Amino acid sequence: MLTIREAVASYLDHLVVERGLAPNSVSSYRRDLRRYAAYLADADVREISAVGEAHVAGFLARLRAGDDEHPALSTSSAARAVVAVRGLHKFCLREGAIATDVAAAVRPPRPPKRLPKALPVSDVTAILDAAGASGTALSARDRALLELLYGTGARISEAVGLDVDDVELADQAAVRLSGKGGRERVVPVGSYAVAALEAYLVRARPHLAGTGTGSPAVFLNARGGRLSRQSAWTVLA
Repeated sequence: MLTIREAVASYLDHLVVERGLAPNSVSSYRRDLRRYAAYLADADVREISAVGEAHVAGFLARLRAGDDEHPALSTSSAARAVVAVRGLHKFCLREGAIATDVAAAVRPPRPPKRLPKALPVSDVTAILDAAGASGTALSARDRALLELLYGTGARISEAVGLDVDDVELADQAAVRLSGKGGRERVVPVGSYAVAALEAYLVRARPHLAGTGTGSPAVFLNARGGRLSRQSAWTVLA
């Protein structure tokens, strides 16, 4: 029968020799698996074949709660340790040391989703004012692009993919955005974005379109073609 210590040693050798993990990664695995082995020893489990799903789940609970020797781990740190334990049991199953993978059903905890931090209104205002400061056709385009992104929450790719026919600024102003997987959604447009888009479409876009070959895109580059995603990012930089 393979002992816990032997199983851990074999798995760590596998990570180094066969998978070629970096030394820092191997050190993390070693630290987490040593703690796992100590937890099992306290439960009087000496062989890898004697480990049950309840032991793995109990180890995760201990990680989150902490003990006299270890503080409670964060969600991400506990998840890392569980990944190491799951890898150990999967390896032992593949090597024939155990009949079933008792760790497979114990999922690593997921960190809570965090909302993105919004820019302060003063910062947004400064960015918008700077975009339209020069009074050129390109600066009007940049101002309209930024107002649209800020006012609708559109992705860069959705904004540069807009055609003139996708924009309705009269009455209930809205734009038709094509997102991932070709899915379309209609998004209302606020008054500031409407004003910036109208100024761009009426006074600046015709100037840019005159240098091109009749692109239907809302946002044009200096040559009259559709503004690329990469070029749009430079507006935000």
